[in-house]
Amino acid sequence: MAMMLVMALTNAEKQARWRAKRDALVRGHPEVVERELLQAAERCERGELSDRERIDLADKLADTAMDYLRRAQEIARVARKVRTGEH
Repeated sequence: MAMMLVMALTNAEKQARWRAKRDALVRGHPEVVERELLQAAERCERGELSDRERIDLADKLADTAMDYLRRAQEIARVARKVRTGEH
């Protein structure tokens, strides 16, 4: 019988996995991720999250907001090129 060692993931590893999963979902269905985050925020407002969960959620919300901002800036850059006839 082979012995398996199970190692706990660090917070950084958990966040990296979460971001990879979220990024895959966002590419296909950004509204799904947004809805899940907003539902979690509602649970937070009702006091249903621990301090650690609240902090993790805040990080996820901030990451998602930055992703939206980057995409919006890229779309705005394309719009400027289209407006000015740049090639």
